[in-house]
Amino acid sequence: MRSINYWLGLWSGKLAIKAFALKGNPNDDRPGILARRFDERFIADTKKPEHVLIVSGTNGKSSITNIINSMYRKAGLTTACNEAGKNTFAGEAWTMLKSNNIFGKPCVDAIIMEADELFARITFPEIEPDCMIITNLGRDSMFKNGNPEIPYASLSEAIEKLPDTKLFLNADDPLSCFLGENNKRIYYGVVDLGKKDTENTNSDFSVCPRCAGIPVYEYRNYRHIGRFYCPECGLRSPEPDYLCTAYDSEKMSVKEKDEEYQYPIISDTIYNVYNQTAIIAYFRQMGYTPERICELLEGIRLPSIREEIVEVNDIKIIRRAMKGQNAYAASTVLEALRKTDGEKEVILMLDEIPDETGMETICWIWDTNFELLNDPKIKKIIIAGKRHLDHKVRLLYAGIDENRMVDVEDDQDIYPHLIKDVDKIFVLYDVMALTRSRIVTDRIVEILKAE
Repeated sequence: MRSINYWLGLWSGKLAIKAFALKGNPNDDRPGILARRFDERFIADTKKPEHVLIVSGTNGKSSITNIINSMYRKAGLTTACNEAGKNTFAGEAWTMLKSNNIFGKPCVDAIIMEADELFARITFPEIEPDCMIITNLGRDSMFKNGNPEIPYASLSEAIEKLPDTKLFLNADDPLSCFLGENNKRIYYGVVDLGKKDTENTNSDFSVCPRCAGIPVYEYRNYRHIGRFYCPECGLRSPEPDYLCTAYDSEKMSVKEKDEEYQYPIISDTIYNVYNQTAIIAYFRQMGYTPERICELLEGIRLPSIREEIVEVNDIKIIRRAMKGQNAYAASTVLEALRKTDGEKEVILMLDEIPDETGMETICWIWDTNFELLNDPKIKKIIIAGKRHLDHKVRLLYAGIDENRMVDVEDDQDIYPHLIKDVDKIFVLYDVMALTRSRIVTDRIVEILKAE
């Protein structure tokens, strides 16, 4: 029997969802806060549908969650999902509110939930997933997880309480691939792409987790993601059950056992190739045929809060999220940009002003590998926002010629400095600058169309 507090939380939370929707805020997670105020164990007390998937890890959670949710809905299934990325207590409770009717019974076929790894030890056992995808682990914002050992410990403790949960793990991530040794584990990975390794100013994997020896990479596809072995104790990367063997801008090939299948690709950035390989592995394990997965992938795009591509007059304008306060994620985006072909112009919109004080911690920019922008294929870098001088100083320390940089405080001053004789214009923005980035991107499109 569930307590009266649960029912008060359920009914008040559902009313609050309707109220926020009427106000034009359907993704506001405060109804989840309300539900948990009545019942602190609201997430645990909620009846779950037959299938519950958690997507967690340092980067890639939102993309994988949204794509899987879109594919399920395209397949005709009903889901409850925190599409907007609300992935802590409030967002998880809000998703549970959507998964049950007023009688406290499941009203969806599945819950597809992005969940923050920092709170895994507390909420994952309450969510009771039958499947879990872990994308990768790496250093995060100082305000959140910081050192990757922190989310690893939280995930490890949570998984110990979930022995029946099937895990989908990145075989090429040495920081997360050894999680859940007592669970059923499905591994995914990407072959050696043969691309020259970029210089890294920092490393999240410098010693063997078993013996503290110095690991040796067979190859690295980006950052610390790749296949390794330890010459001291013999520990090595697990073999992938699903291996991306090749990809281009239109398709990707994934090998499983002795068969290889082609799928339409959503994004050819390397970190999204890993994300999509995880998605394919998941749907194959759920019993979907490669042909059916191809059908469900057709027309699927990355969430617009993460990436948007527009082409005008043979110039691609690529608006791409670059998480501020997270040197790992930011460096990964820069590494992918460095490896793209053609001549480029880069617009940086990386302010993260969390409150009215206008203050933020900027030490992350010194940990971010901005040296990757010191590339002759990048013809100009425009730095915009209140922190433009901080970023300019960082780029100067990265060895970038000041003559290739322009720094402005007002976004309106970006446009006179645009150069149009490039193949790609990248608008890299902090997630707090989503609206700003869209306005700037739309204006660049207008300018190019008027040429």
